[in-house]
Amino acid sequence: MSDSLRLYRTIIEMIQKSRVRFHDMRCLITFTWAIVGVLLERSVHVSKWSVLRVGEAQAASKQRQFMRWLKNPRIVPSEIYRRLAQTAFADWKGHTIYLGLDSSSLWDEFVIVRVALIYRGRALPLSWVILKQQSTMVAFEKYKHILTEAAAILPKGCPVILLADRGFDDNDLFCAVRDLGVNSGIKSPQNRGRNVHFLSDGMSGAIL
Repeated sequence: MSDSLRLYRTIIEMIQKSRVRFHDMRCLITFTWAIVGVLLERSVHVSKWSVLRVGEAQAASKQRQFMRWLKNPRIVPSEIYRRLAQTAFADWKGHTIYLGLDSSSLWDEFVIVRVALIYRGRALPLSWVILKQQSTMVAFEKYKHILTEAAAILPKGCPVILLADRGFDDNDLFCAVRDLGVNSGIKSPQNRGRNVHFLSDGMSGAIL
């Protein structure tokens, strides 16, 4: 059995155990092969994905299948992502969850603001927004919805701490995370050079 087919069977079994549902079985199959392509080829180019997909169809036909999936209006990527993430969190009850809020510039033309799970030295995105602007200083109103989206993914009964740099020192942000029941650790401009943060419950400690 090829590596791609072995990985395909592992991934599709995981998806089927989650609450992700498609209106057509072919969409599930194409989605799974897309994940296989991203993982093995480390690329977002469908031409590379199609090389790995098992089947008698020509490579061009396989590429068209991927493109139709990506443009299918009945498929909501954020909903798929949310359900897969919730499945991954199934056994996390009671564990403290650390989230990172940050912004990054893309080609000096776009800015991505994301909320990511900090896990084993990695930042795994939970929710994000891409804005057409150069500055990484983003008004709270432009990204506040990703906080709610991230909170909806997290498991119940877990203490949550949101960490961010001084660029997010915003009273509206403090109020929002407080209302969501999340502690926040944000560097303050008044504490430049010091690893101090202030939590929404009034406690303070070291930035992780």
